[in-house]
Amino acid sequence: NGGEMIDTVIVAGDGRYFNDEAIQIIAKVLAGNGVSNIWIPQNGIMSTPAVSAAIRRREGGKALGGIVLTASHNPGGPGEDFGIKYNEAFGQPAGEDFTDAVRRRREREQRERGIQKKVVFLCIV
Repeated sequence: NGGEMIDTVIVAGDGRYFNDEAIQIIAKVLAGNGVSNIWIPQNGIMSTPAVSAAIRRREGGKALGGIVLTASHNPGGPGEDFGIKYNEAFGQPAGEDFTDAVRRRREREQRERGIQKKVVFLCIV
C-alpha cells in the first residue's frame, strides 16, 4: 500500500482466549488510525482460511488485509492460546518486507515521540 493507511480491514479470530477483547482493542486502534471499514464477522469468529477467502472475494476484494487472532501462528497468552497474524491483500500471511516496515515505523515513531520504554515487537515470521 506504499505506506498509506488502507481503507478496509477484516478483524476476526478463531474464538480462543482474549478473542472478544482483542477485537475491540484492534478495531479502536484501526479506526483511530483512519481505517473507515472494519469488517468483523458475527461474534468475531472466522477461521484463518475463511479470512483469507473474504479478503480476496468479499465485495470484489475490497479488503486489503486482515488481522487474524489464532494460536496457530505466534502462540502466546495463557496456555499458548493466543496469537496475532496479519494477512495481506491476497489473503497471504504478511511477508518479511511488511513486518520489517512495521518494525521500522514503530521504531521511528518511538524516536520522534521520545519514548524510552522498551516495547516488545509481537510479530514473529
